[in-house]
Amino acid sequence: MKRFFVGIRKNYKLILIYIIILAVLLIELPYYIDAPGGLINISERIEVDGGSTSEGSFNLTYVSEYRATIPMLVIAIFNPNWTIHKKGDNFLDTSNHREAVIRDRLWIRESYSNAVILAFEMAGKNVEIISEELHIVHIFEDADTNLKVGDIILSINGTVIHNISMIHDIIRTLDVGDKLEILVENNNSNYTRYARIVNIKGSKLIGIMFANIREFKTTPEINISFRRTETGSSGGLILALAIYNSITDVDITGGLTIVGTGTIDIYGNVGTVGGIENKLMVANRRNADIFFVPAGENYEEARKFATLMNYKIKIVPVSTFEEAINYLMVNIVA
Repeated sequence: MKRFFVGIRKNYKLILIYIIILAVLLIELPYYIDAPGGLINISERIEVDGGSTSEGSFNLTYVSEYRATIPMLVIAIFNPNWTIHKKGDNFLDTSNHREAVIRDRLWIRESYSNAVILAFEMAGKNVEIISEELHIVHIFEDADTNLKVGDIILSINGTVIHNISMIHDIIRTLDVGDKLEILVENNNSNYTRYARIVNIKGSKLIGIMFANIREFKTTPEINISFRRTETGSSGGLILALAIYNSITDVDITGGLTIVGTGTIDIYGNVGTVGGIENKLMVANRRNADIFFVPAGENYEEARKFATLMNYKIKIVPVSTFEEAINYLMVNIVA
């Protein structure tokens, strides 16, 4: 033991240098870095009883996100394809890793259920919604509540809750400051929590964001495999298109490599997403033929970036799932 401490004294400068180097390499800074990710051929992940084959493919595209250390920040500064963001720039705080993981996994479940239900209904196939659950995915700073991310809403003030509209109806009858008694389930246990109605930008709210998870039964049966690292909701549109293509007789890919991004709700509306430039860059690198993008701000961002980079990929803006289907039927299949 004595020799050990003697050795430390003799080499303390070297040990101190090692500690400093390790700190420089590992200490996380208040930034995160976005970089082009890759493509996921979702067509290959879909299993349908008696499903049809496809000559082309539908592909999800994603952005890789890194926590910023000093070396990563230096690389990002000199890499024009990497984007540096301050933590907190996003309205959803990602500093709580546990909550971020729960939120992303719930969003991909919601996206999956929305995509399946929409695709089967559009294809005229049988889909039965068995149950709905409202999972809390985010709690805003203005909220006055002890609800937790991951809670499943069971009832409010004694009324069993089946959907978000029921919550809005309850809030509409009450005043700012009124307290709601909320029964929730979390990790197979029930808890009684509360939330007060607050005024957020002139609206009566409880400051909670939900994911609506639907359990369903389809004919034919369908299964889609996701890896644990694959999360989020931005692949909803492409997922719905791939499912639709697998359960109908017409191959709407036309043998093309189709890439895209955009959330999708249960009504078929396509929502905006982040990381458009990085996603478009990946699609171009992989020689994709079509890039579906939410109409509006996302489309303008993609169009300007494609012009700047001289990309030849066809960028198609859509507002709804039906618009995307119609575009493929008219321009690719016909």
